[in-house]
Amino acid sequence: MTEIERKLVQEKKRLEEVKAPKELNERLQRALEKTPKRRKSYMPQWIAIAAALLLLSFVSYQYNAFAYYGKKMLGFDEIMPYTLAKLHEEGNGQTLDQKYVFPNGTELHLDGILTDENQGILYYTLSNPEGVEDDLSFMELKGLFTHSSARSGTTTMNEQKTVLKGIRTFDPVSTFAKKLTLGFQHLDGWEEITFPYNPRAAMQTVLKQSIKKEVPVDTGTIRFNSIIATPSQTTIKGKFNVANYDRIPLGFSGVKLLADGVEIDQVSGGTSSALNGTTFTIDYDALPKDVTSLKLVVDTFVGYKQIDQTITLDQEQTIAYMDGEELIVNHAKITKDGIQLTIATAENILLDGVSVQVDGQVIPLQTTLRQDYITIRGKEYKERVILFDGRKLPEALVINGLHYEKNYDEVINIPIRK
Repeated sequence: MTEIERKLVQEKKRLEEVKAPKELNERLQRALEKTPKRRKSYMPQWIAIAAALLLLSFVSYQYNAFAYYGKKMLGFDEIMPYTLAKLHEEGNGQTLDQKYVFPNGTELHLDGILTDENQGILYYTLSNPEGVEDDLSFMELKGLFTHSSARSGTTTMNEQKTVLKGIRTFDPVSTFAKKLTLGFQHLDGWEEITFPYNPRAAMQTVLKQSIKKEVPVDTGTIRFNSIIATPSQTTIKGKFNVANYDRIPLGFSGVKLLADGVEIDQVSGGTSSALNGTTFTIDYDALPKDVTSLKLVVDTFVGYKQIDQTITLDQEQTIAYMDGEELIVNHAKITKDGIQLTIATAENILLDGVSVQVDGQVIPLQTTLRQDYITIRGKEYKERVILFDGRKLPEALVINGLHYEKNYDEVINIPIRK
């Protein structure tokens, strides 16, 4: 029960307990007995109906206003995305009033939860007049047919560092759950808080349908299976089998979702390995209302090209181009561990089949010692220090192939079935 509800109950009890003085009651009774009886007048039926509708609309308005102020998440403005803020303004979600106090005096307050078929979103506050030391490590939400792992989160702290506001997202929860248990880790160990959950407060799915389209890439295929659009986000699910997927840090960031020709922001995503293949999810912002066309565009994805190139090395610096991609080789030197080269390429490029030539002998790459991001002439590069087994400076660098960010521009139309 919230603070507002408690005050309403208290006021109701107070009014029920109020009694008129005995002498006032007797005077009123005598006055009523002396009043002449009057002929009853009946209100026309249409006036009665109109009055009832007016009263009903007034009560409904008051209820909606109460729901709005009850569900508005105060203090989360800095970290709440526009889409979520809009949903709370419309009265979506469920307010919570669950508290847990840690031995050091820090209080955890669960403020509210917003759920739909794509995700669960928990709002919470940590407070301590002596200072909040750190955020909590939320792990899961459990309930009937529910075991939802934590996904991501964001927080904000006040200047005095006494109040922390946080938003944490979870896998979606079951519509059969009537209560949920939050499990989290902190300095004193594992703790759980159970709170009531109203599945009827979950937001309805806007669009849910299959896609079943494949896109070939250089070293495999991507299969897009389905789309689920809810008021909080839009999720694309599928499977892929791409041999060099993890060779550069690109993932599915180059896959775009267009609604009526306008790109929808990509907010998150992930992959998971299973016996029947590797699955992926791509999460986008919520779709605008009344969408008439949807398209998935594989704009860029990891690619591979065979180049089999031998690059003659200068003593100081060598700049070469590998099928149009720039390579800078610096600082060839002999160390106690072997031949050490410093090379720089664009961020999303990884050399494949690297070796050096020394006196006509080919020596394969032994290891990468370190890598850093640097800026040369205003351009960002990834610099790597690589090591070969040898005691003489090399004459040439041999590269068999490149893993790189490739433009595919493959378009999938998603018919909207009403």
